[in-house]
Amino acid sequence: MSLIVLSHEILQSVRGLLRRPRYLVLAALTLALGISATSAVFTLLHQNLLRPLPMPEPERLFTIGGEVEGGGHIGSPALYRALEGTPGLESAGIVTAFTRKFGASVGDLPTVCRVMSADQGFLQTLGVRMALGRNFDAEEDRADGPRVAVLHHRFWQREFGGSPDALQRVFRIEGREYRAIGVLPEDFSWPEPFDLIVPMRLPRDSTDLDGNQYLVARFVEGADTDSNSAEIHRRAQRLLARLRARISPETFDYLSGLRHSTRPLDTLYRGETSRTLWLFFAAACCVLAIAAINLTNLVMLRAVMRSHENAVRTALGASPLRLAIPAMSEALAIGVAGSALGVMLAALSLGLLHTIAPLESMQAVSTTLEPVVLVFALSVGLGTALVTTLVGVWRSGRIDLPLELTGGGRSGLSRRVGWLGRALVCAQVGLAALLLMTGGLFVRDLHRLSTMPLGFESAGIVTFSLSPMRSAYPDIAAVRRQSENVLARVRAIPGVRMATLGSNLPAGSQLNLPVTLETRVSIQPQFRVVDAAYFELFDIALHAGRSFAAADSTGAEPVCIVSRSFAERHFGGDALGKTVRIGRPGDERDHPPMRIVGIVADVRHEGPSETGVPTLYVPLSQLPDRVWMKVREFTALGYAMRSADAAAAIEPRLRRAVVDASPDQPIADIRTMRAIVEETFSWNRLQLVLVGAFAALALLLAAVGLYAILAVTVVARSHEYGVRVALGAKPAHLVMLIVKDVAFQIGLGLAAGLAAAMALSRTLSGFLIEAKAIDPIVMALVALVLASSGLAASLIPALRIARSDPMLALRCG
Repeated sequence: MSLIVLSHEILQSVRGLLRRPRYLVLAALTLALGISATSAVFTLLHQNLLRPLPMPEPERLFTIGGEVEGGGHIGSPALYRALEGTPGLESAGIVTAFTRKFGASVGDLPTVCRVMSADQGFLQTLGVRMALGRNFDAEEDRADGPRVAVLHHRFWQREFGGSPDALQRVFRIEGREYRAIGVLPEDFSWPEPFDLIVPMRLPRDSTDLDGNQYLVARFVEGADTDSNSAEIHRRAQRLLARLRARISPETFDYLSGLRHSTRPLDTLYRGETSRTLWLFFAAACCVLAIAAINLTNLVMLRAVMRSHENAVRTALGASPLRLAIPAMSEALAIGVAGSALGVMLAALSLGLLHTIAPLESMQAVSTTLEPVVLVFALSVGLGTALVTTLVGVWRSGRIDLPLELTGGGRSGLSRRVGWLGRALVCAQVGLAALLLMTGGLFVRDLHRLSTMPLGFESAGIVTFSLSPMRSAYPDIAAVRRQSENVLARVRAIPGVRMATLGSNLPAGSQLNLPVTLETRVSIQPQFRVVDAAYFELFDIALHAGRSFAAADSTGAEPVCIVSRSFAERHFGGDALGKTVRIGRPGDERDHPPMRIVGIVADVRHEGPSETGVPTLYVPLSQLPDRVWMKVREFTALGYAMRSADAAAAIEPRLRRAVVDASPDQPIADIRTMRAIVEETFSWNRLQLVLVGAFAALALLLAAVGLYAILAVTVVARSHEYGVRVALGAKPAHLVMLIVKDVAFQIGLGLAAGLAAAMALSRTLSGFLIEAKAIDPIVMALVALVLASSGLAASLIPALRIARSDPMLALRCG
């Protein structure tokens, strides 16, 4: 075929497509719905899972540590020092696995910054190229070295206005002067949000086994991961054997039982969202498959319309390739138009997600679609359009040429199209059933979680965080005086009915410290330092015993309160009067025993999916100074008040009250408790939004697609129906015949879809918390909805055939 003929055929097909814009719009919109779903989820996948880390040769970067319960992978300073000389290890660094909130002042303005500690090797191992300045040097990373800091790019913009002069300025953290020596690049990210990095200053001979650090390592190219892990484990075991005399037997047993290994660094970034994102992507692909089936029907309907034309051209000697060119040209136009429209819908969808379900639970997700997403959308759009068109071309090539020529173009694809139409109906119903079943389980599960009581009240509560400045409040006695002054000033604010404080508020943060029971068993429950009004303000129910009182002060008998799950798990529910001790066995000299005086309701700190986590509450008035030094390393104090005013309205008065009580003490995170709860549970809300959107989209596409498929299959059997009418069949009987046939196809599709859902039940159960993977109610609802939609869609073409002229159908036979 010459280039001129090819160009002519393409031009003619484009002109024909433009003369029928409704077909182009309908086909492009059908394809766009599927592409928008897959492109939106692919954006989340790419930005959270697939995109390489913005570091040189990220495939050579690993974390080193012990594999702890919950999937954590943590190391210690002692293990870090033990890595020296490991074969294949090019470089290594250490960084804290948490950030600390410190009071800081840049110029005359107090602020709160999140500080992360790391050694010189951390940024060096990652291969970070600074936007400004440099990394720590060896002198600054030693004890008593110059106080310096590396700024996060965002902090540099916010506090220093993005000025290059920031590297010449001195600012204060906790009253001590620090000098900025570097600014991280804008694209640098770390799983733990932070503002500053300061030197960790580890001793060369550190024997600290505290597992609250991440060890990052860069191995030589081609290093064997299994060999590296085995070597790391051997070194960890030798380290523990060497330090055995310095640690308690319980600590030794715990640490020696950990499997030490290497993991790719990118697993630290992915968190727990990867499995769910892949499930969402599979759901989006189901939506795309349903859209592809709909598009196949449109192509087949288009083939019906041009069947007589193709028969005439075939009789005149046109080759199959030349006959396929118009359809393929239309497929390219539909693919491009559908991809462009799908990309726009995907961008709108991501914008809505930021509004409806904020994505703080994942890494920051941009609504700007990157080039790789655009290429993905175009590839999927063109591929889907071409594949569906090839099906239509293949099927149209099987026409009965003499019948088509004598029928004058009214016979369509004849009765041979019937089996393909039935297969498409079953496939579409099966896919829709699978997706709706999965969506129904998620919605049911998330609905149960959203209505589940959290164990505390969040309405009408305003909160803020305060990290007592160490220079002004060096010990627990000073912190108590500060907190008393702050609470007194806050309670005096008009509209404030009650105020309290705690090391952690009921949602959004956790703190675990070792605790020893009477049996000398060491546990690590949730730990809360609170004041006497904490339980009343948050309406945490008291199940037994009493709450804290004014008499529980310094010098009085040490007391504590435990959660219901703590009492049941460790004391069989009978916890009142029992004693516990902060710290591990062997720490008796530093931590006196505390008598349990109350049992309160369980609080779901991390969301409705959390189940009874044992929690220990200790009054601030009795907290030992040694314990406070540990607590302040991990968290700031959270203040909460019941107020008739909104957070924005009370903020100026609140800041003034804190300044009056504690001059130069910055506060941060002024917001409502309701906002904290919503942010903590934003991942659950995101799941609900995505699942609901996929289910609704699948149902819409399935209903429209079923109508299109049934319209084609009914038209294809018009000759059969004409014969039946000519032989005396009543229109009502004809309608029942069509509906009965469709009901059989829908039944087969439903059976296949529900069978697939049951086969995947074990996989789905890993994503569900409250709901069961096989739910008869959800199955019944899915079957009812799809059966109703399918039967309703069949009535229109059935009634059309019943009212048509049977002689016309007979002449087409």
